[in-house]
Amino acid sequence: MEFYYAVYPHGHELMFAVCDEDTLGNTFRCAEKGIKLDVKKSFYGKNKGQKEEILPHMKNATILNLVGKKIIEIALEEGLITKECILVIGDTVHAQSAKM
Repeated sequence: MEFYYAVYPHGHELMFAVCDEDTLGNTFRCAEKGIKLDVKKSFYGKNKGQKEEILPHMKNATILNLVGKKIIEIALEEGLITKECILVIGDTVHAQSAKM
């Protein structure tokens, strides 16, 4: 599976935003929590790659912004996020994590 991703350096911080290929361009909602998530190409879709290419970025990032079941699964397997970071929004999942 391929993923869309973007790297955003900001001072000493490095944010890595990545989404599953099939989530890009979609909007997900959770009415009961009042959440709307737009997976915009302008934010997530700057690059395209597979797990081997994106994993080093994920490990080096100080901030992770993840959308999609596959990328969340990878982040869990690698110990980059915990289950407590995961939020179900409509038909997808979203997680954010920051290294302090």
